[in-house]
Parts: sequence; structure tokens; C-alpha cells
Amino acid sequence: MGRVVLVGSQKNEIGSTVFSIKMGIELSQGGKKVLLADLSGGKKKMSEYLKVNEDIIYDIKDVLDRTCSLEQSVIEVVENLNLAPYPRIQGKLDEIKKEKFAKLINEAKAAYDYVIADIGKFSSSFIDFEAADIALDLNNNDFSCVREINDDKCIAEMSGLKNFTAVINKFNKKNAVRGTMMKLKDIEKMTMLKPTVIEENTKFVDMDSYFLFGTEENSFQKAAKNIVIKIN
Repeated sequence: MGRVVLVGSQKNEIGSTVFSIKMGIELSQGGKKVLLADLSGGKKKMSEYLKVNEDIIYDIKDVLDRTCSLEQSVIEVVENLNLAPYPRIQGKLDEIKKEKFAKLINEAKAAYDYVIADIGKFSSSFIDFEAADIALDLNNNDFSCVREINDDKCIAEMSGLKNFTAVINKFNKKNAVRGTMMKLKDIEKMTMLKPTVIEENTKFVDMDSYFLFGTEENSFQKAAKNIVIKIN
């Protein structure tokens, strides 16, 4: 039975989609069979980052509606890395039922070593936390991050998922020193977590498949490897 990672955030364009992909790449290159489930509805879809947008015949909503099987919807990106894509049609994924989400995740767990679901917001009503093994929250170090991370942790824990971790993306060290953004030690103290950190870097703004599959040592790469170790 596979392990399920739920990836979400209260912020838009914080990097949950690209980080989900990078985790999937790291796991698949380690020999694990991985399914990326795109449920986030972000500005840019996983299929676009991975350059498989033109290969979509069925999407994840078709699986939820039983128009097709999970196997029929899945696109093989590279060996061991597969994608259940977000619909091309905007709004098609509205009003997901919790029971359908749980059925999809449990079916995926039976076929894959890891299911990484980019879910958007943890407060979404369709999420069945009991079907998951770990929740991963992405945020930055602005002054709203502590409240947002703690809110998401509370949602997960109250729903029965105790395994919760966080990634501070776009960490601005200079502003933290100046006092205009949160210091890491204060985030750790106020969330009672040890977040993984990705430093702010212009290289990380316009990621493409070449960058995501790259092996250059940087804080994004290190963070993905760190989280993969945690979820293993």
C-alpha cells in the first residue's frame, strides 16, 4: 500500500505545484513508482510544467466521475513518474465530493508507492485526511505565515492526520534580519515545527521541466531531498 502526501497552502503562487513535482521526480529517480495528482487549480498546471499538456485525453475529474479508470487517465511522464492531470476546462473540477476523493486516493495507493496530491487549500471540503499519511504546507516568511501554518496544521490534526510538516519557500533572509519579515527561529517557535527552507532566488521564478529535472545544487533541490527523506 502506497503512502499519500497532501501538499497545500493558504497562499496562491507559493510553489506548491513545482515542489510537488520535484518531490515526485526525486522519489521516482530513487526507484519508487509515483503518481502526481493535480487537484490545485493553480495558475499553471502540472501538465504544463511537465510538457505533457497535449497528451491529455482523460483528466482527474473524469476519474472522480467514473467516466474512465485511473489507469486510463494517467500520463507517463518518465519511468516511474506518472500524472493524473487537472482538467483543461476551467471550473470542471468544482464541487468535488469527499467520498469520490477518498475512493480515488485509495485506488491510487494500491497501484503506486507514493501519491503526491497538490490539493490547493487544506480547508477544501473534499479532502479526506484519513486517506493520507502526511500533510505538507508551503508558505513564505511574511507575518501571516505563522497563523496560516498553524491554521492548516489544526485542520489536519483535527481531521486525524498528525504527520504535518512545512516548507518556507521564497525565504527572504535580508528582510528577516531587518525585522520586516519573520525570522526562521521565530517561525519554528510559534508553529512548533522545524520547517524546511527554500531561499528566495530569481532562478526559481520561471521554472520549467529542464530546471525541475536538473541536478544543480541549490536550496530548492536540497529542500525536496530533505522532504523526501522525511516522508520515507
